[in-house]
Amino acid sequence: MSQDQLLALATIGGAILVLIAAASLLLHRGANDQDMARRISGLRQSAAIEQPRSSRFGQAMLSLLRRMGTVMRDRMLSARDAEALAKTLAAAGLEPSKAMPIFIGAKMTCLFGIPVLVYLGAALLDYPTSRQALGVGLSLVVAMMLPNWAMGLLRRPYQKALRRGIPDALDLMVVCVEAGLGLESAVERVAHEMKQSNRPVGVEFSLLSHEMRILPDRRTALTNLAERSGQPGLRRFAGTIAQTMKYGTPLGQGLRALAAEMRNERMIQFEERAGKLPALLVLPMILFILPCLFIILIGPSISQLMAGLAGMSH
Repeated sequence: MSQDQLLALATIGGAILVLIAAASLLLHRGANDQDMARRISGLRQSAAIEQPRSSRFGQAMLSLLRRMGTVMRDRMLSARDAEALAKTLAAAGLEPSKAMPIFIGAKMTCLFGIPVLVYLGAALLDYPTSRQALGVGLSLVVAMMLPNWAMGLLRRPYQKALRRGIPDALDLMVVCVEAGLGLESAVERVAHEMKQSNRPVGVEFSLLSHEMRILPDRRTALTNLAERSGQPGLRRFAGTIAQTMKYGTPLGQGLRALAAEMRNERMIQFEERAGKLPALLVLPMILFILPCLFIILIGPSISQLMAGLAGMSH
């Protein structure tokens, strides 16, 4: 392969990597946890939260992706698919109304841009037609799955932070309720305190506080919290509060029992992971530890045997 072909291949590869990084960065920058806190203030007209400034190029690209996604959303997605995508975006800590057009625009950009770049690179390198078609097909599959992978990368840490912070939020909620605060005031206080230690939990409780004050029925706000977060712990939290509101049972007692139960479940999960370690260590032991033991234990005997055979042959 000549130097010009290597230079062309490196240029095409760099362009593909830049496009992939730009799509992931724009989706992340357009709707991350800080943007979620900002949309709470804009949606419910609460205290202003400082918005991170983006460059003009980033704003222009976000605007272009948003327009493209808005145009293609009604043509590509049915009402059921749009609802499922909105739930997925909300479970990743994103605002569906803002993140969905950017997600669809990024997906369309990857769907058309990456195969075109791969085809141009294969054509410049004079690859056979079969290899060009294979490369375009593989790049098409990668382009279709790339935004979903980026969404998964955003969703996993958000859900992990929620699972880790829910028991602490419930303990703080118990303290606030037993101190005499009302339900809305307790939720607001928990949201304020948790934003420093666990921002996803603080953001979810902030939105719950605003919805409980605006919506006519508190149970609707609790239902929205359970559906939006996708966490079983928050579903049980919403069910516990709804039950106390319906039957008049003590709220602090129910929340304390729920927090203790969730901590026990987390300890059980840790014990299950620890119980799986021996089975997970079998393969590394066979591949890396046992050969070393065999070399140490049997190696000297084999070496002496080979030396003795060599002496007998002479």
